[in-house]
Amino acid sequence: MKRAITYILHLQKTQYHLTAGLNCNTATAYEEFVLTKQNYKKENGRQYIHFIQSFSPLDKASPETIKEIADKLLQHKMFKGFQVVYAVHTDKPHLHTHFIVNTVNADTGLKWQLSKEQLQELKDCSDELCRQYGLIVVKGKEGNYKNRGEYRSKKKGASWKYELYLAVKECMRNSSSREEFITSMEKLGYKVGWEDNRKYITFITPDGKKCRNRKLYPPEKFTKENLLKTFELNKKYQDKRLLHNRMELLISSIYMLSKSTSTNQSNYPLTFLKNRDLKGDALKERIAELKKGRGLNWDKKIDHER
Repeated sequence: MKRAITYILHLQKTQYHLTAGLNCNTATAYEEFVLTKQNYKKENGRQYIHFIQSFSPLDKASPETIKEIADKLLQHKMFKGFQVVYAVHTDKPHLHTHFIVNTVNADTGLKWQLSKEQLQELKDCSDELCRQYGLIVVKGKEGNYKNRGEYRSKKKGASWKYELYLAVKECMRNSSSREEFITSMEKLGYKVGWEDNRKYITFITPDGKKCRNRKLYPPEKFTKENLLKTFELNKKYQDKRLLHNRMELLISSIYMLSKSTSTNQSNYPLTFLKNRDLKGDALKERIAELKKGRGLNWDKKIDHER
């Protein structure tokens, strides 16, 4: 517990004005935590809770604003009576706040307990504070996030980067070599700049937008090394003909969607298919449906009635 408190308050990671204590003083937090435990004769078991509130590196918020958000988060009813020492860290590309909570409540002597529902309530509170300050809501342990414009576009079904992500993911899943991957991407309309002397892969969308593989999330999934590893596994464990047929089926469905009268479907066919969770036979049925075209075939209807 002492090491954890010392770590989050280290001035190589934060600044004095970015640290604070709830129901305790930062300079004497450890001693105060121990006194509370001794007072209630609860010195055994879990000593502290350590959690982190992370923010996107795309946010332009100042460390002082992040500190203000932490202050407000600790006003939540779940922290009432608990001693908390916290600090905003500025040593990473993304700002983040560390919280160390004493497991024994200074007012009641009860130990910290948080159900899944209460934890979700706390996360929701954090997300709402981010929205109030116009910040990006970060999702998941890996810190997955999208910038505001992209997030709004995705909600409308119009995110070019999400469409690229789906294209890379599908071609990666259905390729057994780097060459097959690049060819499959090209069939979907994407150019791939994969050079051995460059660290990153550059993707160019059909309308000319550029994006490096490190901008797709989670980035570790789309590194050169992981892509090549996936191709090797595909080659080893899957039938190459199956991969080829599955890719051709997907390309066929996208071609049919491009003939659709819906502009959104035409521009973002993979998103359209993904939102309907089309796989296997369902995908084949959708292709057959698209081949029929829209509306009723009146000639056949009339013939049938005759």
